[in-house]
Amino acid sequence: MTTARPHLGSRADIDAQVAVMRQAGQHIRPVLWQGQPAWLKLSVPQPPAWRYQLLAGMARLLQHPAMQPVRPHGGVAGIRNEAGRLAALAAAGLHVPHLLAQDDHWLLISDLGHTTLEIMIRHADPDTQLEHWQQGADTILQAHRAGQYLSQAFARNLVWSPEHGLGAIDFEDDPIGAMTLAQAQIRDWLPYLFSTAIYFEDRLPLLCAAIRDVLAHEDAAVREGVHTALRRTAWLRALRWLPRRMQRRDVLKTQCFGELARLCSQYTPRPHS
Repeated sequence: MTTARPHLGSRADIDAQVAVMRQAGQHIRPVLWQGQPAWLKLSVPQPPAWRYQLLAGMARLLQHPAMQPVRPHGGVAGIRNEAGRLAALAAAGLHVPHLLAQDDHWLLISDLGHTTLEIMIRHADPDTQLEHWQQGADTILQAHRAGQYLSQAFARNLVWSPEHGLGAIDFEDDPIGAMTLAQAQIRDWLPYLFSTAIYFEDRLPLLCAAIRDVLAHEDAAVREGVHTALRRTAWLRALRWLPRRMQRRDVLKTQCFGELARLCSQYTPRPHS
C-alpha cells in the first residue's frame, strides 16, 4: 500500500508538513507542490566522524585520495550545500531536480521520476542492459566535461523519465572540500562501477571493454586515476571464498566489483603525449 502524497500549495502548508515529518522522524517525503510531484527534504544532524574514520584509513592504506569518504554536512550547512550543488549542476546543463523552495532547514525539489537506472539495468535483457549502462556513463561524462562531478553516482541515484531522459539526484555531500576536481571525478566512477558490475556478472569482459571505451573520453588524469583505483581494489574478489552463509547481497556486489577490477586492471591506459 502506498501513502498518498500530501498536497502543498503555500509556505504555511510546507511548514505544517515539516512539523509532521519531524514528529514522525522522517527526513524526506514525496509531496504534491501546487499539483506537481515534488520531494520535501529536511535537514539532518551531521553523521558522527567515527563512521568515516575506518574508510579514511583504508583510503590512506591504498594511497588513493579519491577513495576517501566524504562526511556529509548536517543542519543548515547540509541544506545550503545541496542547494548549491543543484544550482551548479543545472547551470552546467545537467538534468537535476529544480529547487522549488528553500529554508534553512528544508528543501522542496521537483520529482525526476520513479524509475532508477539500477532498476532499468536489472530488469532489461542482456543487450539492453549495456545500452542502459552506457546512458549512465554518458551522464557522468557530461558532468565531467562541464567541469562538474556527481559525488554519489550510484545507479540508484540516476533516474529516468520519458520527457527528460536520465537525471541525477542526491547531493548531500561535496567532495571538493576534501579533494581536487580530478579526484572527485575519479570518485564518480567507483560507485557507478560498484553498483552495476553485479548485473554483468557473467559478462564482465564485455563490461571491461565498455569501461575502456568510456574512459578513453576522460581527461588523462581521471582515466589513469580510475585504473589505479581498480588495480588497488582487485583484491576484493577474494570475498568469493567467504562461507556461503556470509554471501549476502552487499558481499556479492563487492566481490563482483573486485572481479571486474581485476579484469580491467589487465589493461593499462597509454598516457597522452
